[in-house]
Amino acid sequence: MPQTAEKAGRERPSVAIIGAGPAGLMAAEALAGKGIAVIVYDAMPSPARKFLMAGRGGLNITHSEPLDRFLTRYGAAAPVVAPWIRRFTPDDLRAWVHGLGIETFVGSSGRVFPMGLKASPLLRAWLRRLDGLGVTLKARHRWTG
Repeated sequence: MPQTAEKAGRERPSVAIIGAGPAGLMAAEALAGKGIAVIVYDAMPSPARKFLMAGRGGLNITHSEPLDRFLTRYGAAAPVVAPWIRRFTPDDLRAWVHGLGIETFVGSSGRVFPMGLKASPLLRAWLRRLDGLGVTLKARHRWTG
């Protein structure tokens, strides 16, 4: 059984992340994967609630077009975001989803969807991975500082 971030934090570097949305969960995964003890705090009763809401009509995770064309979707911000996206491309995102055991497909629009079109199986698989890395989730905690 994985050691919790609270116990492990006494023995290794630890980080508190505020917010259990996709950005917070991805940060938690990256840090925990490097051996850092992570506790994720969120005000809501469960993680990634907006992510689940966004996936109600079919979760579009990325687009299948070539990377240079994909970057044009960011308009004037493209020069700023391009280095970040080149470090974690749409293809990398698809591989990450596949690593969670979720297959994807490309729709007629070129958008990429998880098989089944739902966010909840992807989130459940992600939370299992985070649990396996020892990430601790703390719901119903509000940042006041």
